[in-house]
Amino acid sequence: MDIAGVIVGAIIGIVIGIVILLILGLILQWLWNTTLPDVLGVKEISTVQAIKLIFIAAILFGGHRVITVEAPPEHTAQQTETAS
Repeated sequence: MDIAGVIVGAIIGIVIGIVILLILGLILQWLWNTTLPDVLGVKEISTVQAIKLIFIAAILFGGHRVITVEAPPEHTAQQTETAS
């Protein structure tokens, strides 16, 4: 793979990430503004504030761990045979 393909792939990935973040921010803003001002009497929020809340929630609740690496099982075929 050439360097140009890697750069284009990285740019596409970044753009997709920004679009997803914007969509999630708009959804959170809509949910907040249609629910919480009436229920709790809080102020409405902007899209930027909604995106900031997404970041805060990700930090507090561990959403930054998207990919987890688990160790392979410790047993081997030999251990399975001896257990039988």
